[in-house]
Amino acid sequence: MKLQKKAGLRIVLTICILAGLCLAARPIRAEAAAYKRVAQYWEENERNKAGGYYLWNSKGRIYASKSKTGAGKAIAKASKGGQILGALSDGSAVYYEESRSNSKYLYIYSVKINGKNRKLIGKVKEGAYINAYYNGNLYVPGGLASAGKHTYRLNVKTKKVKCIIKNAVPFEQYKQYMLFCDNQLGGKAYIYNCKTGKFIKFSNKCMCGLNFSAGKVYYAEKVNNTSVRIMSCSINGKNKRTLVKKLSADPYNVRKITSRYVYYIKYKGNNYKCYRYDMKMKSSKEISEKTYLKIVSG
Repeated sequence: MKLQKKAGLRIVLTICILAGLCLAARPIRAEAAAYKRVAQYWEENERNKAGGYYLWNSKGRIYASKSKTGAGKAIAKASKGGQILGALSDGSAVYYEESRSNSKYLYIYSVKINGKNRKLIGKVKEGAYINAYYNGNLYVPGGLASAGKHTYRLNVKTKKVKCIIKNAVPFEQYKQYMLFCDNQLGGKAYIYNCKTGKFIKFSNKCMCGLNFSAGKVYYAEKVNNTSVRIMSCSINGKNKRTLVKKLSADPYNVRKITSRYVYYIKYKGNNYKCYRYDMKMKSSKEISEKTYLKIVSG
């Protein structure tokens, strides 16, 4: 299925291979953040832009070029027996992950865009990938648990690793704030303040669709197996509002919510269609796969 293939590369970490893993492998969206996720699982020669550079992974090396079609310069090389998985960058520094055969750890490196100062800054047991960055800290899901992954904070200078929350992973970032949801995609959701290190729980029934928009938090709560409730709250978890009491949509396939629209997929057997629900007009409209992917992965 074309959409499932693209979604697996662009949107999901699933998002949704298995409910218990649905968040653990999902690339985080970082609204107004300096560091951008270049690639989650880097396909050979897949070029992505970060800052003023294009970065790609080829034959175990990371290349950087100011031109989309340029030959570029190799700035990092995988360790012996290692495989480069993905990276996060602001166009100045690059943080990337490496897996190694016969090792349960995810190894995390930093390197300058000019290829200098490459160094190992930490490792996370059963790590998934670098999810986010804020003020010298990387956030990495890792560590097997009965419900899924925990989230670890790695300081790039001190190299100290600390578990900040169990059985939950980051879903989206806005400035110093991150949205966390448990690994079951039907439970607790939190707003995390990177500056204070504090979590605020704002839902016990949160599903996919959790995101920031215009400085607010939007999310979907499960009503039953075929419908959701669309909610919003302020960035401190207060001022909750019900925007749509009951929307006919699969709770695991609501992908993005804004102040006006809800984007979701509906399956019928092995077939699917993409939709946009207009909360103002109270109606759904089928949209193209291309439009859908552009919006939910942007």
